[in-house]
Amino acid sequence: MTDQTAVSGDEYSRLKEELLQREDELAIINSVQQGLTSRLEVQAIYDLVGEKIREIFNAQVVMISIYDQRTHTVEHRYAIERGQRVYYPGQHPPGGFRDQVIQTRQPLLVSTRVAEEAALRGQPTLPGTITPKTWLGVPMVVGDHVTGVLSLQNVDQENAFRDSDVRLLQTLAASMSVALENARLWEQESIYRKALEREFEIGRQIQAGFLPDVLPQPRGWEIAASLRPAREVAGDFYDVFNLPGGMIGLVIADVCDKGLGAALFMTLFRSLLRVASNIDCFSRQESGTEICSPERLQRAITLTNNYIYETHGQTSMFATIFFGILDIRAGALTYINAGHLPPLLINRQGIQTVMKKTGLAVGVFSDAGYEVQNVSIRRGDVFFAYTDGLTDTVNPAGELFCVDGCIPLFHEKRRLTALLDQIHDQADRFCGGTKQVDDITMLAVRRNGQG
Repeated sequence: MTDQTAVSGDEYSRLKEELLQREDELAIINSVQQGLTSRLEVQAIYDLVGEKIREIFNAQVVMISIYDQRTHTVEHRYAIERGQRVYYPGQHPPGGFRDQVIQTRQPLLVSTRVAEEAALRGQPTLPGTITPKTWLGVPMVVGDHVTGVLSLQNVDQENAFRDSDVRLLQTLAASMSVALENARLWEQESIYRKALEREFEIGRQIQAGFLPDVLPQPRGWEIAASLRPAREVAGDFYDVFNLPGGMIGLVIADVCDKGLGAALFMTLFRSLLRVASNIDCFSRQESGTEICSPERLQRAITLTNNYIYETHGQTSMFATIFFGILDIRAGALTYINAGHLPPLLINRQGIQTVMKKTGLAVGVFSDAGYEVQNVSIRRGDVFFAYTDGLTDTVNPAGELFCVDGCIPLFHEKRRLTALLDQIHDQADRFCGGTKQVDDITMLAVRRNGQG
């Protein structure tokens, strides 16, 4: 009876000791995992785990080596020998113990006669290193692939590591492997995102080059425009350019959809309109055969429409376009409104004329018909056109921005560029911090003077 009680007491002590050990292991694992969750840089993860291993294991050498399956080499990303950080640059054949861990995907504990076992396995010896008395290595695994080896060495004594050390090191290696994979994916995503941002920045710069650097400012007239994209690149565009006979081309347009696709088509629409409306200039057509504004408009819009529909119809891309030709001497504006929001002609009394749609959006149907209209701009009048990004501005209550409140601004004797900036400010205050959902483009023309 006494013997049985003694045995039970020994068993109880063993179990208690094992339980305490497991609690210690769990605390170590939790502390490492908490540290890993706050780190997304790969080298920071190696350093965190390596330093924690130094604290808890009876090892004078700690190494974390990543494995490249394609080249069958390892790179030592963390190495400590007797408290000193050691650097082994480059990639090396794994050989010996590490090679066995990689091939078997199982931990390896060599507790005695390490030098003899190392020689039998062809274990490489790095210059300046010490032959250990005990060697322990565990694989780092992600999915079905070994991604590295975490190894410990005790250079002073044999049988330095126990089964519990193997188990704990495996758990740490597993936690680190998951964290490293997440960090690797985050780094890849970060690199891709930066490359994409760079591409978009290049695209934005190229697209900005398609907008006129300086708008024509004929004597007696003031012209201003503004484009605020909702994303890195815009689907809206405006254009103001000289035409033969003292005419000015005025364009404001909104390509369907958003993002890069719309931006690419924006450049196409803009180029087609420019070339088609200026074809007599590009072909060096003799003066005396001057094309009248209605014919120039019809030709530019029709050629652009048919080209987009017949060449890119499968993309279902189209654009709403207002294209006007301004006779600066007579103050006559001849225009086609191809599905665009109606521009406004504003005088002292308010809105004088609403330039309604005269045809479908460009690129919807082949040979679509477009009607040409005319309006006279008197001294003091302002032509104001905008895209639906302005009227789609929404406040936190879900209400849409109304341009009627902007009309009195055009009665002020201020530069048009300042007035357009003020409209942007009104829209910003109205939305109350709500994210801009669409490009906002505005074009304004004022005939100076009175009467």
